[in-house]
Amino acid sequence: MSVVPGDPASLSACAAAVAEVARRLAASGRALGPPVEELGDGWPGRASVATRRRGAEVAAAAVTTAEELERMGRELQDRATDLADLVARGRRVEERAAAAGLVVRDGRVVPAWGVRGEADAGAVADGDAAAERIAAELTLVLHQHRRRRDLLLADLRASTERLAALSHTLRRG
Repeated sequence: MSVVPGDPASLSACAAAVAEVARRLAASGRALGPPVEELGDGWPGRASVATRRRGAEVAAAAVTTAEELERMGRELQDRATDLADLVARGRRVEERAAAAGLVVRDGRVVPAWGVRGEADAGAVADGDAAAERIAAELTLVLHQHRRRRDLLLADLRASTERLAALSHTLRRG
């Protein structure tokens, strides 16, 4: 298990699914426009106008929703790439810790269990210095992860609000 939480492959798969839904919805929205306009041929009156107006609103909303989903698909894919990089950096930190006789446990760099050698003040000081350097690297990686996760969550919330507002507008008619 990585010290950096998350699964880049799952996030990438989610991005691909969102992008596919966006492509299908955009195609449906664009395909709806011409038939809705053709409804006016031979059908005069307010009902015809209202139906065409409503159909055009639905088609436009589909395209707008697809654009938002496409944007979020790209954002999710970018974050998946970032997460893969952070996971790799986290693994490198763990490898450096292991090479120094340390382990990463519960987000902290600590000495590995077992006998590490003779009691030597210089070796202890070197080990402590290595632990501090590695802990600083780990802190940076985990901070970047939290920051990027928080930005993604904020973007997802904002996207959800935009889509909810669009949906609300459609339901109001």
